Amino acid sequence: MAKGDSAASLLRELRRRQGHTLRSAAAELGIAASQLSRMERGERAVGERATERLAEYYSVSAEVIELARGQAPPDIVAILREHPEEIRRLREQYSA
Repeated sequence: MAKGDSAASLLRELRRRQGHTLRSAAAELGIAASQLSRMERGERAVGERATERLAEYYSVSAEVIELARGQAPPDIVAILREHPEEIRRLREQYSA
């Protein structure tokens, strides 16, 4: 995944990598194909419950999808609040 990719493009990429069609993935997830399609196009938000189901289905951690949604795990937020100096260090280390 390239930097800046959204949850929508992540979900589409995960599905395609595993060789699933939109319809087959939706059926196995127990949701309508139109619902999954809207998530993959960014027209429908990926909620917390959907994140858990999608993560399990695609065999990734829920945190991967949460990060793509722009949400940091609560424990990481707490660590950065306690150690704000790490934000600058992380930026320096990982910025292009």
